[in-house]
Amino acid sequence: MKLRLLLLIIVLSPLALWLGYKPIRILAPELNGLDCVSATICIDDISQLDTASELYSSAHTFIEKHVAPFETNPRVIFCFSPSCFNSFGLNDMRAVTVSTFGVVVGPRGWGSSFLAHEFIHHLQHEKLGNLEVWFDTPQWFMEGMAYSLTDEREALDEPWESYRDEFERWNNDSGTDHFWQRARSL
Repeated sequence: MKLRLLLLIIVLSPLALWLGYKPIRILAPELNGLDCVSATICIDDISQLDTASELYSSAHTFIEKHVAPFETNPRVIFCFSPSCFNSFGLNDMRAVTVSTFGVVVGPRGWGSSFLAHEFIHHLQHEKLGNLEVWFDTPQWFMEGMAYSLTDEREALDEPWESYRDEFERWNNDSGTDHFWQRARSL
């Protein structure tokens, strides 16, 4: 009886996770009704593919030129419709990076600076490690770096402006040598 119960739990766990923690759907966007046209781009409205491809290319080139090369090219799910974005449980955001699994861009996040911001988060996960980013890396570094390098607005809402200021102080005081090693020691 215990063995049957254990097997049932094992069999039903992925379904429960799929239904209960919607960001996990980034692992199989096709099951969420998206078209994956390449290893790096999935989209809900294929008529927007040219725009999505241009955004991806622009943000990717910016990050590789101004920050660091990627170890693996990020997968991006472009949701043109709110219902697509909401199906990942991300309702009020513009875009979100889920570890190194990928980026989900919502209808309000179709801009090169938004995608570059998320690509920095992907890069941070690659360079610093997923667990370290979640448990050890200060929020001012994570968001401050992304805003500092991708957002040209003169002033941001709080706490983002303070995070950007703190990152810029840290980066200016430390120089550019061994950037990721220094970041790992935060």
